[in-house]
Amino acid sequence: MAFRLVGSGGNISEPVLINVRSSGTITPNAPVVVVFGTTGAVVGPAGVDATRTTLFGVGLDYRGDSVGDDYFTKVIRFTPEQLWDCDTVNAVTTAQIGVRQALSASRGFIHNQATDSDGVTRVFFPIGIIGSTSGSGKLLGYFLVSPGL
Repeated sequence: MAFRLVGSGGNISEPVLINVRSSGTITPNAPVVVVFGTTGAVVGPAGVDATRTTLFGVGLDYRGDSVGDDYFTKVIRFTPEQLWDCDTVNAVTTAQIGVRQALSASRGFIHNQATDSDGVTRVFFPIGIIGSTSGSGKLLGYFLVSPGL
């Protein structure tokens, strides 16, 4: 599983699922971004160019790249209080804790590197590690998103 919601904060423990119109190939448990300038689509697959203002949530359904029909995808919308565990491209290390990370080009992963940046594509803030640091661990943290569009 690429991204898994661990906690929603507050008294509500279940995430809200939104059924939104989508375009592009979306895989389950992978991030989606807002698609601006398309005809009626709301979200599409996210990649390394996803920013804090375009990142929307995690898609829950597979959606192929067919054209011509209305396609909808269930999405868990990111909110600032949600805690997520995420698969990573590289083995996790304690040096990555507290260092903002970008999404990977291969969707569904955090491209964890141990350098910090103020760039808008650094969308994940890890606060811990789940599992081993020998290659099978995951980062635990928050998605840095701007609420609203």
